[in-house]
Amino acid sequence: MHHAQGKTTASFLIRLRSQDTPTGISAGTLDELVKVTGMSKTEIAHLALCNFADRYLPYYEKDDGPLSNEQICAIREASAASDIADDNFTQRLF
Repeated sequence: MHHAQGKTTASFLIRLRSQDTPTGISAGTLDELVKVTGMSKTEIAHLALCNFADRYLPYYEKDDGPLSNEQICAIREASAASDIADDNFTQRLF
């Protein structure tokens, strides 16, 4: 596949199932999706993959893991809420 600028984009071939399964669809189901949505087969595949990525891939950069006890103490010391009695809080973050 080529764009107007001459850059090549990645592509892959999808083999449809002979019948619908929990993890795949048949050519008949794909044709029905094209009719119902007015989208192309490529657009339908992209939408399905985008939905799958949204469900399973994080939206944030991976961090360094849980805060250390020292970091938690530093946050508590810097917080204006440190002077408020613990009884006033119904839920704790840490």
